[in-house]
Amino acid sequence: MFVELALLLGVAGVAGYFLIGGGRRLRTTYHILQNDPLDVRSVNGHRGPVEVEGQAVPDDEHGTVTAPFTGTECLAYTYEVEELRSSGKNSSWHTLDEGQGGVDFLVDDGTGRVRVDPQGADIRLDGDSITVKPGKELPDRLERYVEATEGVDKQDGTVNLLVTEVNTGNKQRFTERRLDVGETVYVYGQATRGPSAGWGSTVVDAVIGNGDAIPTFVVSDTDERATAWRFARGGLWRVAVGLGVLVIGALFVLPAVALSV
Repeated sequence: MFVELALLLGVAGVAGYFLIGGGRRLRTTYHILQNDPLDVRSVNGHRGPVEVEGQAVPDDEHGTVTAPFTGTECLAYTYEVEELRSSGKNSSWHTLDEGQGGVDFLVDDGTGRVRVDPQGADIRLDGDSITVKPGKELPDRLERYVEATEGVDKQDGTVNLLVTEVNTGNKQRFTERRLDVGETVYVYGQATRGPSAGWGSTVVDAVIGNGDAIPTFVVSDTDERATAWRFARGGLWRVAVGLGVLVIGALFVLPAVALSV
């Protein structure tokens, strides 16, 4: 009986993990689509949840930030390092390191400009990956990154078989996603009072950032609907997996628990 109950709790835990994660993403999707983005000039003096779309441009005070893998000057970035590991006949990518960074920037939609503080944002950006096979030399910036990062090692080991050498490392994948200067950007966040702008400035009195009035602070390099789909896609498959696990539990685990009582 204890085995059956433990299995039932395990099924419930797995299902709950996927349902909660999927529900959060679908909740964010709902909030994104609930209202249309405002003209930036309408955000002047606004306090609370707000959506804007426009062109991402640097704030003179903060400039740009350097992306870790390509060295590109940008406004925000995320990165991920993965390693392909095998177990028997199965192989899967394991995340070794990930992170994000950015600087305050402006959203310009032609009606005005508003500051965005990306700290704490769920940053959703398109990006590129560099895959490096075992034994291959890393590009300079990647080599410096690997040397400076604990938990990420060069996969350049070899075994000398006298007649040849065999590489013993794993394939690695380095993914960098950036919000480049001049790109289209969508922001859903909480507006608070901003610093005073100079006379004649088109920067409105507001800063969009993270806050308790919003479920998720979002910065995305596409428009509102495409951003909503990015969240919905991740939410739908998680909810589907959670429901599938519940169905399996109801069909196979619950009867076993009932018979053991």
